[in-house]
Amino acid sequence: MNLHWFKHHTCPVDEEEATLLVDVETETIPAMDEDGNLLYYCEEGHHIFSVDQDGRASQNEGRKKR
Repeated sequence: MNLHWFKHHTCPVDEEEATLLVDVETETIPAMDEDGNLLYYCEEGHHIFSVDQDGRASQNEGRKKR
């Protein structure tokens, strides 16, 4: 089964590949925002964004310090 589409998403800010965030204890349950949207981390821009069930990415959820 190819889950690449689920594990990775294109960042809406810098159009780089982002990785799905998961629960640290289980390492299998996806992390979600308060609306139930999946959360992704963009390594290029060091920020988190959400993606809804239709595959639409939000703008920047939060920027991390480098």
